[in-house]
Amino acid sequence: MKMRQVQLGIIGCSGYAYELIKRLWTIPRNARLVCVAAIDVDPRFTEGNRRNGTKVFTNVDEMLDYAKGRCDAILNPTPIHMHAIMAEKCLRAGFPVLMEKPPVATIQDLDYLVGLSKELKLPIAVCFNSIYSFAVQQLKAELLEGKYGAIKRIRSIGGWVRTDTYFNRNNWAGKLRVDGGWVLDGTINNPLAHLLADCLFFAAPEHRQLAAPVSVQAELYRGHAIESEDTASLRVITEEGIEIIGNFSLCPENEITPSTIIETEQAEIEFVDFAEMHIHYRNGNIVHRESYKENRIEMFEHLCQALNEKSEFLCDLEMCRPFTLSVNAAFDSSGPPRKVPEQFLSREPCAGSIKTVIKGLDAAMIKAHRAGCLLSEIGVPWAKAGTVVDTRSYTEFPENSSYLSLGAAVVNHAH
Repeated sequence: MKMRQVQLGIIGCSGYAYELIKRLWTIPRNARLVCVAAIDVDPRFTEGNRRNGTKVFTNVDEMLDYAKGRCDAILNPTPIHMHAIMAEKCLRAGFPVLMEKPPVATIQDLDYLVGLSKELKLPIAVCFNSIYSFAVQQLKAELLEGKYGAIKRIRSIGGWVRTDTYFNRNNWAGKLRVDGGWVLDGTINNPLAHLLADCLFFAAPEHRQLAAPVSVQAELYRGHAIESEDTASLRVITEEGIEIIGNFSLCPENEITPSTIIETEQAEIEFVDFAEMHIHYRNGNIVHRESYKENRIEMFEHLCQALNEKSEFLCDLEMCRPFTLSVNAAFDSSGPPRKVPEQFLSREPCAGSIKTVIKGLDAAMIKAHRAGCLLSEIGVPWAKAGTVVDTRSYTEFPENSSYLSLGAAVVNHAH
């Protein structure tokens, strides 16, 4: 079957949207960007689009009107608190949606959009680009085949340095709420969300599935002067009884390469930096694999193929419910993220800005990761255990009354 060039529109033109646009330009046989909606008409971003024949709009509704009959789907890399609003707008205009991760901030928004997607018979893909990679898809297939025996536990770690510039780049970075809508920005719901999503994907008993949690316990902290978390330690127990442990931060002394370790009966499989697989068999054999294509390119190639064939996306919105459920339960388990006491913080120049470091965090995270523990369980002096949240009947964030001072959740749908 000859591949038809998929016609796309995108809401946004700068920031992360521009990163996606640049990648679309590298695969012209797969996709063409027909139109963009740019609220901030910055020539650094808009001129490249115009040179490539892309129509630039300053209003989303006008762009969607233009896209009718011209576009196969709309990309939605808007701010987290706008994901649900813009996704509904696109669905009601008649378009499938390719939504940037995290899908939405709350489980009630996710459930609403899944219902609307089914009602309108229009699919929503979620751009957890790591899940679309051949390496991840291959490993998941091997796990389901029983190649490595049953999964016993999954451990994940990652530490990325983020400076004041990162948190000052827009009005929602590091926020719990903006303009009446939940954001829940932070490690587990934004930059390192891929780690949590990958863990749930590997743990699930079906291929197009993330493992459903039955309980979540989390500790969320903030080193930076922000509302939300920049350091997270959490435990998820899945329906199949698999324990997932994650330790993540944006306040490390030095970068900690993202790594996920899957402990199975016959091997310990390490997935490093979303690109390399190191399979250590318990009989001593070792197998190394490496990805040679960026996973966002792999993601777009699949999305275009699925749109052409009208087939299922490798990662759709309904499939992501366990991810959003885990994030919401983590925030409920912890309560509003705890400020790390000043005596454990340092502020240091970094890349023309200032980075905030939690002293001793790198060693503590590595120790917790190796032991399969939360930070509070290894004696970190500022750490405090969260409550265990039963997620089996969880349908709305928040349940923790500590968030009442921030106001009740507002579901601001476009209709």
